Amino acid sequence: MSRSRRNSSRNKTKKRNVVLFSALGAVLIGLLFLPKDALLMGNDDKSEKHQVKEPKHSIVKLQPDGTTKEEKSSDSENKQKNDSESDDSSNNSNIDQNKEADKKQKAEEAQKAEEEAQKAAEAQKAADAKKAAEAKKKQQAAADQPTINKPIGTSQTGPHTSSYEEGSVDWNEKLKAIRLATGLDENMTVWKIANGGSPQKSVAEVSPDGKSDQRYTVNLEWVDKKGWKVTNVQK
Repeated sequence: MSRSRRNSSRNKTKKRNVVLFSALGAVLIGLLFLPKDALLMGNDDKSEKHQVKEPKHSIVKLQPDGTTKEEKSSDSENKQKNDSESDDSSNNSNIDQNKEADKKQKAEEAQKAEEEAQKAAEAQKAADAKKAAEAKKKQQAAADQPTINKPIGTSQTGPHTSSYEEGSVDWNEKLKAIRLATGLDENMTVWKIANGGSPQKSVAEVSPDGKSDQRYTVNLEWVDKKGWKVTNVQK
């Protein structure tokens, strides 16, 4: 009886071991076929549970030159800002310089144009003066030419009577005709003015002032309403 119980107990133990090993083997086989993510999931959950959230803050590291990383970053930003401001200032300065240069160039061009206009005006004025002088010279030369056989004009009206009274209108017109014919001026010496052989003819003897040895004999004839004309000059 005791032996039968022992055998029965052994068989039960053996069966239990078989069942246990079978279950253990099935678990092992199942673990072999599971994905790795499933195996790590549990650990990740635990890791997340035990993970402590650290406050967000900047880490300041000391640099070899004694400054911090953040300070260097700030210095870099300030440098970039200063460089940008310097570039803007340089650009503004260049713009101002260009404007000033353009303004100066325009002023120089305006001054140059004004000087050229002034030179042109002066040149034109000189040309006009030269032209006027030449015209006056020609006129003077023409006036210096003896006027012969051409009546000089008269202010007398009505019937003409030759007058030999010094200072009379007819006397003065005789002198004018003589001057135009000889080229002498008003300072000429009048030696005589006399009748030339008829009431409308006269003869005169004149010389340059202070030159009595250079005498001119001038014959005159009256043209009605046109005045005296010189018909002949002898020196």
